[in-house]
Amino acid sequence: MTQSSKVETGISVRSAIDQTLTILGVVIIVVTVTLLTESWTPLFIVIVGTLMIGAGAWRLGTRLLPNRRIYVGLRSEVEYFIRLVRRLNSHALAEETEKVENLRVEMKESVDRMVSLAGQVGVPPPGT
Repeated sequence: MTQSSKVETGISVRSAIDQTLTILGVVIIVVTVTLLTESWTPLFIVIVGTLMIGAGAWRLGTRLLPNRRIYVGLRSEVEYFIRLVRRLNSHALAEETEKVENLRVEMKESVDRMVSLAGQVGVPPPGT
């Protein structure tokens, strides 16, 4: 197993732990409220509150509301560059020097595109 696959596995394990803890927390709260009250109103309030917390934790608000960025092309290129950095690190950990060199060239091209997109309002991302 390479170092990069260990890193990816660690991230998915952390995500599973986070999700499991969230679900267990919700179950504990709902069961406690159900057992301690005779009315459905507190249970309903707890469920709605828990759903709101979950919506905030999973950033549903940012997914539902439109993007108000004005430097869309530059932002898109920066996000692409970040993906290149992640690939670079994976290949460097796997000691794949040829792929690292290819990524170096790709990253330099991306920086050149960022320089040309900087300060341009409403320019669509490359490839659209």
